[in-house]
Amino acid sequence: MPKNLRYDGRTSWLSFKQKFDSYRKVYKWSDHECRDYLNWCLEGKALDYFTIETRMGESFSFRDIMRKMEGRFGSKELPETSRAKFQQATQQPGESLEDWADRVLTLATPAFRDLPDQFGQREAVSRFCQGCIDREAGKHACFERPRTIQHALDLVRHHQYVSQVVDGKKVRKYDQEVTVNAVQSPADVRMESLEKAIEQLTCKFEASLASNSSTSNKDRKFPQKTFRCFHCNGRGHMKRDCREYQESLKQKSGGQVVERSPQKPLNSKGPVA
Repeated sequence: MPKNLRYDGRTSWLSFKQKFDSYRKVYKWSDHECRDYLNWCLEGKALDYFTIETRMGESFSFRDIMRKMEGRFGSKELPETSRAKFQQATQQPGESLEDWADRVLTLATPAFRDLPDQFGQREAVSRFCQGCIDREAGKHACFERPRTIQHALDLVRHHQYVSQVVDGKKVRKYDQEVTVNAVQSPADVRMESLEKAIEQLTCKFEASLASNSSTSNKDRKFPQKTFRCFHCNGRGHMKRDCREYQESLKQKSGGQVVERSPQKPLNSKGPVA
């Protein structure tokens, strides 16, 4: 029995299953032998679950056991959730290119498990290039349209080497140290853009309110500017408030203002008594 063929329920079930199937095909194990070898490979949580569900492996076939184990320790997320995690993944500060490439492939496996392998491979290559901290190197790799993750990794390395030699600049050690200008995740970029848009709309709305309020106050404060005096034809006052009219009344009455008594309403025959 291979010593490195172990599963404790915490590591990747897909990786263990692939390795176990490879041993099973090479050594041509029978169904009964596969069930026994699987029992010997398990430990920890995986062995506890195997024991409870199969009652020491006596009641189920190897296929039934593998189906139960996959349901318990296999992919637990919906395909949509796995794809969202895959699309938002970026290289972390201090993460080497090799580790970043391995993480992309690990995320791509459950995200595109129902699709052809070639499609998942293309998506993984694209995500690796777009998620690199060194954005210039990642852009250069995208332009070359690599078909494998290893080819994309080599292109990023080559661009970093050329930048160091040709430009004479010190290449930032993305793999060994934390960088300040890390790539923001798409969710952070969308949130920042939304906040800026809301702030701009708020400023425009407040300016519009202030303009409307100022115009309204002016209209309420100075409505009399639209009136004309019937005596002097001036704006801003009526005839009874006109200074020229008051002066003319004073001259006619000997220096005193004579207020006119209200007129009685008229009918068809003359004034009403």
